[in-house]
Amino acid sequence: MARHIPIILIGLLLATTACERPAPPTSAEAEATYNLTAYLQQQKQRLEAQKPMVLKSVTTENKPTETIQTDKIDWEDELAAFEQADLNRPALQEYYTKQETVLENGNVAVEYRKIEDTEPVVQYLRLTLTPTKQLQQLDAVLQDKNPLFFSRRTIQLQADPATGNISGYNVQGVQKLIFSDSLHYAVDANL
Repeated sequence: MARHIPIILIGLLLATTACERPAPPTSAEAEATYNLTAYLQQQKQRLEAQKPMVLKSVTTENKPTETIQTDKIDWEDELAAFEQADLNRPALQEYYTKQETVLENGNVAVEYRKIEDTEPVVQYLRLTLTPTKQLQQLDAVLQDKNPLFFSRRTIQLQADPATGNISGYNVQGVQKLIFSDSLHYAVDANL
């Protein structure tokens, strides 16, 4: 019987490891559909180097819209909301359902919707990509809340179909601190 104990132990070890949850694949299959952070980093570098003229409009509450044309933009700050929408981290994937649809023009729409009873910041994300995985448009809803603060933003970013470079973006949002009124705002920018 003593000779069979090592065989039994090996059998139990194999049975135990067979029941473990498999590790996520490390191949290209594990990658998210699109690395938004890498795209935005590349665009920030390009925009900081080229300093394009931007027509930017800002509206807050009941005040008139302020519009300026400038090439002095802090791109790190300006594109921060879009970086928040990147779901390219494996830890975030469990909070979303993902659906890919091929559009009539050959582009691919990838939609991420949060699973009920989860509280990630990104509530919804839709990426429109060319067949070669070049970003054409991003639409997202971001929401952050805690006992002292509430913020909800609808963001959209458009890219030039020919170059893939950012051509415009807009943010519409509301934020509220516990002891103050809600502040509604909108930012619209065209490069």
